[in-house]
Amino acid sequence: MYVGWIELAGFRGYTSLSFAPDPGLNALLGPNGHGKTSLLEGFHVLLTGRSFRTSRLAECIGWDAAGTTAIAGEIREGEQSRVVRLAIEPGARAGEIRGGLCPWARAVSFQATDLTLVHGEPQGRRVYLDEAVARLVPAHRETCRRYRLTLHQRTRLLGDLVGRAEATRLLDPWDEQLAALGSEIVHRRLEGLAILAAEAQAIREALMPAGGALALTYEGSVKPGADMSATRAALLAALVAARSRDLHRGLTLVGPHRDDVVIRLGRGDARVTASRGEQRSLTLLLRLAEAAAVRRRLGTTPVFLLDDLLSEFDRPARTRVLTWLRDQGQVLFSGTDPGVEAEGVVRWEVRNAEVGVADALARGAA
Repeated sequence: MYVGWIELAGFRGYTSLSFAPDPGLNALLGPNGHGKTSLLEGFHVLLTGRSFRTSRLAECIGWDAAGTTAIAGEIREGEQSRVVRLAIEPGARAGEIRGGLCPWARAVSFQATDLTLVHGEPQGRRVYLDEAVARLVPAHRETCRRYRLTLHQRTRLLGDLVGRAEATRLLDPWDEQLAALGSEIVHRRLEGLAILAAEAQAIREALMPAGGALALTYEGSVKPGADMSATRAALLAALVAARSRDLHRGLTLVGPHRDDVVIRLGRGDARVTASRGEQRSLTLLLRLAEAAAVRRRLGTTPVFLLDDLLSEFDRPARTRVLTWLRDQGQVLFSGTDPGVEAEGVVRWEVRNAEVGVADALARGAA
């Protein structure tokens, strides 16, 4: 799958842009602050309807936009083609998007803030895992939404039940719902994590020949059972046992919203032992594993959108990364080094929210 062309109007710093990237490996090169990340973000919105930088699409509307931001592009896969036209309108909430998305479009993004996947709080790893699982099993997204809603309602109820004799009776139905939805989430996560771990280890052998084996382990606040029914029973028992603490704290202290993924490289916990360069490599591996899992399960190769990809990698690592990406379909990655050279890379210069072939621009400026 690849984007044949994209047009942006009033998107971030882009007043008007028409850009036709190569179906293969594209390097977006230029100084910081000239629109590279915003261009990648535009591709992500076109493909998914969401930004990888913000949950508020209204933030994508440029200062000079006449009220509405427009994004259009052609998405191709094999013999099928779909032209997508979207508009982001300032709304009372976070900005509203109009237009029909392409149902088979997929994108995987990587950005500097993703480093928190390795060393940051558990929430970031939970979000990564749930997003990856939702790509493989779309129903997982709805299950997570229902779980969050139920959790929110239970938490509000906790504040009203402190010291009340009927607390147990009123919490019973909420605990049963949390246990049912939670067991479904946990088992989908376990299945998805096994797939991601296998893909990540295979990619690690190509990109990180040293450093030891990579392992991804699910760390649950409640130990999962042998099947979904057993996990449901274990979650329900844990919720009942924790009620007095929950009432005292006003929080639900057990469940998949408290779980984590432990990342190990060799014998060490990467949160503690991995260097910054290793953390960056591991983060990239997790994103590439996500794409590989989608391709293997769904038969669709997503578009890679990789921001500031090669910084902090030495030359051999850069070569390995670009060599691997060369065979992965359409890849767009940004960087500030104009000297990026690799077989098959099409180099584009991004400057002042304009895009052109890097070598042609260089000749024109000479």
